[in-house]
Amino acid sequence: MKINNNCARKILKEVEKIEFGEKLPVEKLHEKLKEYSIEDVLNIVTILYKENYLIIIDKLPYDDNDVLKDHRIKGLTDKGYKTLDLIRDDEIWNKMKEKLPNFDEISIFTIFDIANKIKNIEINNLFDLPKDLFIKNNRW
Repeated sequence: MKINNNCARKILKEVEKIEFGEKLPVEKLHEKLKEYSIEDVLNIVTILYKENYLIIIDKLPYDDNDVLKDHRIKGLTDKGYKTLDLIRDDEIWNKMKEKLPNFDEISIFTIFDIANKIKNIEINNLFDLPKDLFIKNNRW
């Protein structure tokens, strides 16, 4: 199943809103993202969980099965927060959608890499650094 990049971004943004000590069942997350199917949400949450972007409880560590509707999301991992920081800005997100004609076909992880490069260029330009001193930022 193909990942909907817009849905993945919205999931990260919704998960960030979870208050400390609270948990969000995947089914409730889907209610907040009604424009996407439950299958899309479950697929993306499963992938983000397996790639260590989300913390999910009520899931056994040795269980390789997909995330279920009643599993509860506790929050973002450090990797999840760092990644969301790259794609949170609507300007950067919309710039990528505009410049990449195949945006919907590109893997969300490639989108994360591109956003990282854009952010690095912005930081280098902000401090007027020579191009050969580009910041190398390996977040993942």
